[in-house]
Amino acid sequence: MTDMVYLKEHTKIEPLNGRWYAWSHLVSPVQHAFNVAFRHMPSFRSFISNASVHEAAAKNPKMLGSAFMELGKSDMPAVQKLMEDTLEQHGHLIRFAEDVVQLDRKLAAETGHSLDRVYDELAPSLQGLVELSYDTNNRHTLRLIEELARHGALDTVETQEIAFTHTRDEDRNFFLNTPRVDNEKRMIVKIPLSDPRIDLLGRARIAPVDFEELVAAFGIADADRERFRGYFTDRAPVRNAPEYDGDGVRVRYFGHACVLLQTRDVSVMIDPFLTWDDDYEDENHLCFNDLPDRIDYVFLTHNHQDHFSPELLLQLRRRIGKILVPRNNVNSVADPSIALALRILGFDNVEAMDWMETIPLPDGALTALPFYGEHADLSIASKHGMHLRLKDRSFLFLADSDCKDRNLYRRIVGLLGKVDTLFIGMECDGAPLTWLYGTYLSNPINRRDDNSRKLSGSDAHRAMAIVEEVGCREVYVYAMGQEPWMRYVTGLEYTPKSKQIVESDKLLRHCDELGLRAERLRGCRTLQG
Repeated sequence: MTDMVYLKEHTKIEPLNGRWYAWSHLVSPVQHAFNVAFRHMPSFRSFISNASVHEAAAKNPKMLGSAFMELGKSDMPAVQKLMEDTLEQHGHLIRFAEDVVQLDRKLAAETGHSLDRVYDELAPSLQGLVELSYDTNNRHTLRLIEELARHGALDTVETQEIAFTHTRDEDRNFFLNTPRVDNEKRMIVKIPLSDPRIDLLGRARIAPVDFEELVAAFGIADADRERFRGYFTDRAPVRNAPEYDGDGVRVRYFGHACVLLQTRDVSVMIDPFLTWDDDYEDENHLCFNDLPDRIDYVFLTHNHQDHFSPELLLQLRRRIGKILVPRNNVNSVADPSIALALRILGFDNVEAMDWMETIPLPDGALTALPFYGEHADLSIASKHGMHLRLKDRSFLFLADSDCKDRNLYRRIVGLLGKVDTLFIGMECDGAPLTWLYGTYLSNPINRRDDNSRKLSGSDAHRAMAIVEEVGCREVYVYAMGQEPWMRYVTGLEYTPKSKQIVESDKLLRHCDELGLRAERLRGCRTLQG
């Protein structure tokens, strides 16, 4: 008899590259090379030299999201083996990253003279992959041609894998500091992340799939069949009204920065990131099962791990009509192309948008907006907010925007009009520059400057300036990273005295004084409709 199965709700499918969790910068070829050379290798050496320090740090909640691996001394053989494999398989990536840094330092001495001769002196790893230029102040710029680098020179298809695990989201290892070493908690299958076989797993989330087809597709050995079967069930998932056929606009909040808006004719999802687990004690809980069978538009605001999730998007790959992303700054190694990363992941439905570009929708329109903040003053272009008009409603989504100049929003309102509902992020005391971007710095930065350049959004004063400019009637503070399923990518645990909570409380009180509906969101639920 045919064994028709579904993926269990609790089954996670983690994308891996070189056994590290494949967040977006490990999908992008140039940035992956920098992370291998300047993050992973130092982490290996640190753990091997003193595993006890890492083990102690992993037990200290205050060290959540730090540079220490969440592993113990018993994992030493696996870490040593992984470091050896990395040197063998990714040695060319390390050389590439080191050569880029040396070239960047060399160019810093140039004063405006022609750069033609430098091409003749390029290291072999860089030949045909860089463009050298000056800006209008005679400061050098270095463009790395990602589109060519992904083919051959920095290709990592051979080290891409997926890992099946039942580990709950709140217990998963932090994405940035801990490789996914072999253990009994996960089953690793070698497969390129662009492979259409992964679509079988996405389909199995909501529809039955023949287990024998899965076994054959993923090359599961007879000895591993029973273990593999443990990730599946013959029970269909319970789905909470995924489709909407009402007359208005339904707004569903899936946690953090993930919002789904639906009308009878169109669906738009912002920053898809949600929980797979369906057993949180909340009657309003929403999870992957509750997404519609088709999402017309997915809008990614920026290229941070809590807004661009390859893990989730891979399992939605055949259910998305179009993915809308911001264009990147091609002259900044810290600003990889989101569109290219998605194409590497097997997406052929990506559209890069310029600021103030508009896409018409049934009974509405979607406009990409300029975005201040949250990128530590780096020259990063791949970030945008969204203005959305549906039926007789208007929404503004500013996930991690920092209102450095309120006149920006005054100009936007002058073009698009006031909005009804504002979603604003208030992670106003973010990590320093080097926490996420240190691997891309050609020269070290002193601690004082590092701590002055935070990955921060608006505080109460700046958020209120946006509220006043856009003239909204309701305000939702979101993208605060407090849901338990966000722990492994945000590393955030606030207390009532945390600046983010204190500042957002101030905003809520001020809104209340003005007669505006205001709320700080956490968890997930249907907000409207």
